[in-house]
Order: sequence, then C-alpha cells, then structure tokens
Amino acid sequence: MSDLAYIFQLGFSGADVWRAIIIAFFFAMYTVKGRSTWVMAGLALLVDRVVWPAIAQSLAGADPQTVAGSLGGMAQSVPQDIGVYLVRYLGLAALIVTFKAARKRVHAGFAKA
Repeated sequence: MSDLAYIFQLGFSGADVWRAIIIAFFFAMYTVKGRSTWVMAGLALLVDRVVWPAIAQSLAGADPQTVAGSLGGMAQSVPQDIGVYLVRYLGLAALIVTFKAARKRVHAGFAKA
C-alpha cells in the first residue's frame, strides 16, 4: 500500500500540479465534440512529460546535447516509471473532463441569458 501512495505522490507532486492544471485547461479548451478525451489526455501527457521539460531546459540555457540526453534518460526509465505515467495520465484525463464540463455549463448559461 505504501508503494501505491508513493506512486500517487510522484504522479502529482506539489510543483507539477499547476503545470498539469494549465496543460489540462488548454487541452480541454481545444477539445471539440468529436475528439476523445482519452486521446487529448495522451497528447497532454506528451506535452507534460516531454515537450514542457525540453522547452524549459532550452530556455534555461541548456545545450541541445543536454536536452537530448535528459530526454533519452527519461525514455529509458519509462518501464520503471509506468505507474507514475499512468497516474499522471488519468489525472490529466480527469482534469480535462472537469474543464470540459465547466466550459459546457458556462456556454449553456450564456445561451439561456
């Protein structure tokens, strides 16, 4: 049970929560009626775990070899960290669904007014 609690803590640690909320908000706003939330959550996970860190390292002044090395190291650790990625994916999916529902309620409220 302590392993499961550890995975949940790693999946959404304090500093990563705001990043997940921001990413989920924008992906929820982009999601239209025909798009699957699961696909959008997968794309959000890709942005969250690959694109955002690479851009952050580049903006911090890291050279391209360092960025590529960190992404390569992350790719090698995926089998060991699959639980963290699964928790993060489900969390992003839940956030996207929440933001989509909020957007739907806002639009329904303006339609009645």
